[in-house]
Amino acid sequence: MSQIEPESEEAPIPEAKSPWRFLPTGLSLLRIALIPIIYWLSLADNHLWALVIYCIGAWTDQLDGWLANRFNWHSYFGALLDPVADRIYILALIPLLWHYGSISGIYTTLVITRFSIQLTAYPVLLWWLKKRPQLRPEWLSRAAMALAFLILGMGFAEQLAIELIPESTAEEVIFDHTMEALTLIGCILEVWVLARFLPRYWDVMRGKEDTFD
Repeated sequence: MSQIEPESEEAPIPEAKSPWRFLPTGLSLLRIALIPIIYWLSLADNHLWALVIYCIGAWTDQLDGWLANRFNWHSYFGALLDPVADRIYILALIPLLWHYGSISGIYTTLVITRFSIQLTAYPVLLWWLKKRPQLRPEWLSRAAMALAFLILGMGFAEQLAIELIPESTAEEVIFDHTMEALTLIGCILEVWVLARFLPRYWDVMRGKEDTFD
């Protein structure tokens, strides 16, 4: 996950005409493009490939930030697109796993609520207040996002495990308890992040703040 930060003196100077400088942005767009493929594979009961493609999409979230920082392939549009792509990726896929019963309704509701509110901050700043959003993701927001990626990954893994692991075995019990524990932690983090974000969002609406997670 990338963020908008001032350039340091030690940062490498990108090649002005390098065709690779758009790669981080392309990876963020790829993450969104993989959503219908994951749906198609999952609904066709091809859970192995749904899990593989999901993991590839989640991996692009780390790769685009690493490439942008490593080669200084930064752009303002790319830095805005990266967190938007993350939230669209999670928002689009979590209802599918809730439908399968892999993720609790409480966690699904909290994630959808927080991400939907956060995404509305972009048009408010860009089109209504005519300001450039400044992104400063804190460790709490990063932790909640990383856990969301992990929980969704385990949700897809559970669909595969249903086919491979017999019911009422030790492996199934351990998997279920692990999923319950992670979901509980995820609910706590979502409430915490949302509680911290809402006062800042109110300041954004009033034009007093342009920085958010």
